[in-house]
Amino acid sequence: MKNKKNILIALLCVLLLAGGVAVGINWNSWFGSKEQPSMEVDGNSEDWSGNKETYTGKKNTDTIDIPGYGAIDLKAGTNEQAVNLYNPEKNTCFFRMTLLMPDGTQLWQSKLIAPGKAVYNITMNQTLKVGAYENATLKYECFTMDEARTPLNGSEIKLTLNVRE
Repeated sequence: MKNKKNILIALLCVLLLAGGVAVGINWNSWFGSKEQPSMEVDGNSEDWSGNKETYTGKKNTDTIDIPGYGAIDLKAGTNEQAVNLYNPEKNTCFFRMTLLMPDGTQLWQSKLIAPGKAVYNITMNQTLKVGAYENATLKYECFTMDEARTPLNGSEIKLTLNVRE
C-alpha cells in the first residue's frame, strides 16, 4: 500500500514537471505578441558617409582627460626631439608635462600647456643612447586656469622610450 502511494506521488511529480516544461517551451507562442517585424525598407536611411556627431551629454568640467602613451620614439645622440604631446581641447585646466627616465632623472619639462595646444618639438636635458628604456614616466601636473594656478589632480603614465639611430 505504501509502495503504491510512493509510485503515485512520483508519477504525479513527473507529470507536473512535464507539464511545466511544455508550458515553458510554448509560452511565447501561446501568449507572445502576434505582430511580425516590419520588412519595409526605411525611407529615412542615407548613404554611409562615416560617423557623424552625436549628442554625448553635457561636458563634465570636473574631469580631466589625460592622453596615454605606450611608448615615445626618440632619436639617439641629440637633445632636440620631435614628439606629439598635447592637452585635449575639452580640458578646463593647464598641463605641465615632465618626461622622466626610469631612475627619476628629468629629461624635459614643459611650461603650462593650454587646452587644445600641443608640443611637437622639445629640447631634452641630456642625450640618450640607442635602446629601449622601459618604465620611463610622462608626468602630468594639472593647474586651474585662473591667476592662482591651483594644483589639481595629475597623473603619471608609465611608458617605454624607444631610442633609435
